[in-house]
Amino acid sequence: MPRHRLFVAAAMLAAATAAAAQGPTTSPWTRRLAEHLDAARERTLATCKQRHVELPADFLAWVDADPVRRTSVWGCRNDPLRVLLALRSLELDLGADLVRREHPQLALAFALQGSYQKPRGPASDWNDGAVDGDNESLPDVRPRTPLALVIPGDPRVPVDTKDGTRPRDRDDHIVNFLEDHAEIEVDLKVRELPPLEYDDKGVAKPRGKAVTVVKKVPRKPVAADVIASQALQAEFNAYMAAHGHPDVRVDCGERVVHWYSEAAVHDGALRQRIAAAHELFHAAYRAKGRMPKERDAAPTPAESMAWFVRNDRHAFSDAEKKARAWPLFPLDAPWPVLLMLAADDQPLREREDIWLRFRDHGEMKTYGEYIGGIAQQFDMQSARRLSPLAFGYGSIQMMWKDGGVCGTMGNIGARTFRICGVPASTAGQPGHCALVRMERDAATGKLRCVGGQYATGGDEVTTVHAGWNFDDKGGRRPMVFWQSIAWGCNHDTATLVDTLALCRTFAALPPAQQQAECVGFVADALARNPFALAAVEAGLAAAPDATATMAALDTFDRATLATTDPKEHALYRSTVRDLAHARVLQLPGPAGRAANEKLLGELERQGCTDGKLLARVWRAIDGEAGFTKRCRDEVKTYLDTPGRARDKRIGRSFAARVKAWGQTVPGKAAKAAWANELLADFAGKEVLEHKGKKSIDPVVEALCKLAERDPPKVEAPK
Repeated sequence: MPRHRLFVAAAMLAAATAAAAQGPTTSPWTRRLAEHLDAARERTLATCKQRHVELPADFLAWVDADPVRRTSVWGCRNDPLRVLLALRSLELDLGADLVRREHPQLALAFALQGSYQKPRGPASDWNDGAVDGDNESLPDVRPRTPLALVIPGDPRVPVDTKDGTRPRDRDDHIVNFLEDHAEIEVDLKVRELPPLEYDDKGVAKPRGKAVTVVKKVPRKPVAADVIASQALQAEFNAYMAAHGHPDVRVDCGERVVHWYSEAAVHDGALRQRIAAAHELFHAAYRAKGRMPKERDAAPTPAESMAWFVRNDRHAFSDAEKKARAWPLFPLDAPWPVLLMLAADDQPLREREDIWLRFRDHGEMKTYGEYIGGIAQQFDMQSARRLSPLAFGYGSIQMMWKDGGVCGTMGNIGARTFRICGVPASTAGQPGHCALVRMERDAATGKLRCVGGQYATGGDEVTTVHAGWNFDDKGGRRPMVFWQSIAWGCNHDTATLVDTLALCRTFAALPPAQQQAECVGFVADALARNPFALAAVEAGLAAAPDATATMAALDTFDRATLATTDPKEHALYRSTVRDLAHARVLQLPGPAGRAANEKLLGELERQGCTDGKLLARVWRAIDGEAGFTKRCRDEVKTYLDTPGRARDKRIGRSFAARVKAWGQTVPGKAAKAAWANELLADFAGKEVLEHKGKKSIDPVVEALCKLAERDPPKVEAPK
């Protein structure tokens, strides 16, 4: 790296350090943030005036009275109009006491979360048309009577299918066949305690644990029974022909789809007949009021917030609180950790059913029946248990009934947690769906974001499905981003919110100014709150060159060294490192061997693991031969890594780096030759063995794929 570039880097670091030393109160960014908030407020109120929207002076005074609230409303979106009106709309529906005094943080969460969603219900008279290009209607802030929370009842209206005053149609006869049929015996899994046994003195012996047994239970047949039984299909076909519908036939074979089936069907024609049978019976159930015609509507934000508040106020006894660990999560937590809760759009009737089970019986089922490969075939999965139900497809109740695989299990868990007041979301892992949730440590009161139902890795491979609604982009973010929100609130909610608003302030600057000030911006945000990951990401994305990017990373390392825990926050620190090096890869590399050697030294000092970036620099220094030699040197270091056989994460991490190197080798033949050269270093070391269990090293598997050859096989145990 040229001497003048090093001088620039040192100068940027010095300037950033000096800016951070000033402290947030004297920083120029404090002035800019204040100006940004004032301008956003003025612009938003001008829009309201233009649209003839009147907001009470005391409401606006309340918004401005608290610094966190003021920054949240005016500063966390480029256009705060929807946030402001959503907050006022909640107040009109729920009352000033609840919104302003009892649950202002929850109200802010709903207002900010709702600013990303289309409002439910008809558009207001005054807000037709566009606002900054947004054609969606805005929250209604017209005067109205307060909301009365009503839980909708069962929407089904049973039809009398035997009504002789009207002609009976196809669906009447389908339902009559099922409901008039004699009872059949079906297998039912139940949990039972073993029978009591007595000793010689007649004293009962201790009972063992409950076990699952299968019992024969008599009941009327349901649609799934017909689809699973050739005999019932023959009866049904004859019945429908005798009642004027000879064209209505079911031909699904014997137990191809049945109550406990895990079999997948590969016969396309049979799959079509099963799907047709499912639709036939499902249509009849809906038409005759045995199932809802459609899923219930999602609640409005006000209905949802009122429902959570009502539950939070429930007067559990002390014993019930202890048994349920109630409250599971504080409803007055800072709004950034409540966004997942505010995002819940499950219909109230579905929620209420699960809530009453928890409230009255302490039941909290966060996992359902795992049914294997059949879950990938919706028609098969649905047909095997099709029966009358008060809830439609998409509901948690249907997930309980039909079962599923990881996606269903993650949804059951995340939805149940949210119903019980815990912010939660499903989350993606490689080939798997897990869940994440916020929790508060009962002893310390600290907030954290934790994962559950993990299968293919830890936090480092987990992406939260809940929208990252802290900026104007939304979308999904890796787990560590949500963890940084909890850590940031633990450090100080006010400064965390400041950093979120600073991101909007920074984004409003001209691109050239962002490039010039990105390092100082990162330093200022971290001086306020060491977990300002959103601001760090924004600063890195604006860095104009490798010098600025690596200076920003060094600023981050210095600012967080004393405020982060080496173990708890290791992923946070490595994530920022990887973001910085990914940015360096996006930018043009330096010219010349000496400059690249200097850059490599800096990357190694910062612990770079970006395979593509390292490959680019290695080639710039020593060409293709030097690239291959360095790859082999890295392989030898990996092979000597302590614990390689015990911890597959080491292998998976290095395999990802190897894949990245391989992607930079042009052409299949060259890629295969390169991979085979690296595989030679694994000779005799391809197999990992830990506690007697053998497996192929994931790096070997990755290299074999690149070399287009089969990996070695593990010997079966004798």
